[in-house]
Amino acid sequence: MDYGIAGKVALVVGGSKGMGRAAAEMLAAEGCRVAVVARSRNHIDRAVAAIAERGGEAIGVSADATSKDDIDRAVADITETFGPPEIVITQADFHVRGFFEEIDDDEAFVESFRTYTMSQVHILRAVLPGMKRAGWGRFVHIGSATAKEPQNNPPHTVANGTRPSTVGLLKSLADEYAQFGITINTVAPGWIATRTTEWYLEHHEGLTDSEQRRAWMIDEAGVPAGRLGSPAEIASTIVYLCSNLAGYLTGHYIAVDGGHHRSAF
Repeated sequence: MDYGIAGKVALVVGGSKGMGRAAAEMLAAEGCRVAVVARSRNHIDRAVAAIAERGGEAIGVSADATSKDDIDRAVADITETFGPPEIVITQADFHVRGFFEEIDDDEAFVESFRTYTMSQVHILRAVLPGMKRAGWGRFVHIGSATAKEPQNNPPHTVANGTRPSTVGLLKSLADEYAQFGITINTVAPGWIATRTTEWYLEHHEGLTDSEQRRAWMIDEAGVPAGRLGSPAEIASTIVYLCSNLAGYLTGHYIAVDGGHHRSAF
């Protein structure tokens, strides 16, 4: 199937590892010119090399998505090399686990908002003008199920309180920019087989074999599929949302979680 995005410039924040890297590699396979943006130069270089080995075109840019100056510089560098980003994939990472009474630093809530929501503000301000001039754009945020259904196993009170602001921001902008051919959506992964998740299951839950994990995923985590999702299963959804075929799909929060989210809507 031709997604109609060959030659498009794709900026992938967090594209050096996990779900972001899987998305970067799939976009490159579709013929996009990919800019991998992350903090660690070593991880960036490995991701760019992997794309090149498969015949794709990619560059790497080191930047902190929570810094407006870094994002402005990154977008300027990408524009100089490839042209203005037309496809933008974003994500953010901030972990303060615990129930409310366990969190003794109220600044954690402020920092969480900066990380999850203000990072999107910085990126959107940097890329939307170019998309608007082109009359076409795709913006996909890799969010979290906690934005819609608060998570308490393990407890994520800080994220539960701040993640929804990002979804509200992106829905507002999706409505505002749809008339310019720009779609803005959120993909919400469930339990995905990343290094962080694997570490948590082994060291916090003591789960070392597949049968233990399957039982725990169904009985404790509440995932009907009984398994972790793969980064590729998230990336394939993202790539579809970036396609021409998905041009009428905007402003949505799409859970890819093995049935973990319990609401019918």
